[in-house]
Amino acid sequence: MVSISSILSHTPVWVWALFAFLVLSGLSALRPRKSRPVTMLLLPVFFFVWGLYSVFMELPRWTIALGVFAVMTAIGFRIGWLLASRYPASTYDREARRVMRPGTPLTLIFIMIGFVAKYVLSVVIAINPDLSGTIGFSLLYGTTSGLISGAFWGIMGLQLLQAFNYSGQGNRLAG
Repeated sequence: MVSISSILSHTPVWVWALFAFLVLSGLSALRPRKSRPVTMLLLPVFFFVWGLYSVFMELPRWTIALGVFAVMTAIGFRIGWLLASRYPASTYDREARRVMRPGTPLTLIFIMIGFVAKYVLSVVIAINPDLSGTIGFSLLYGTTSGLISGAFWGIMGLQLLQAFNYSGQGNRLAG
């Protein structure tokens, strides 16, 4: 039996640095802020690339995981979009060339879910490498990675759409 302290002590330092960076990013999203449009894409791109990299590099049955990843990314996109739509609309400040984004806990929540899920799945593979070759594990990995990646794309997609289609009338989109 592997102890939690053994798992934590064998975790590379870069993982903890990544975790700290992601948590700080999530905490900053709790309050309204201005962001460059290209910067808004960093988390969605990061989680998408991390998900794909993990599917290809850690799973022998990567084709199964990749198919599930694609489907779950679409579902996660819809979930992220719907959740983000419950917050005030983003706007675009043309002079500053920044998107004015509302404060939301969604980013922090999805960062925590995504990081913890990926960490646990990676620990499971490290402890029991044979498990990574099972269909069930491939389905679980693809599902988790796809949902988280898609949720980030849905949140940022809606915020960018709102910002660039904003009509200036309350929170309604130009139609």
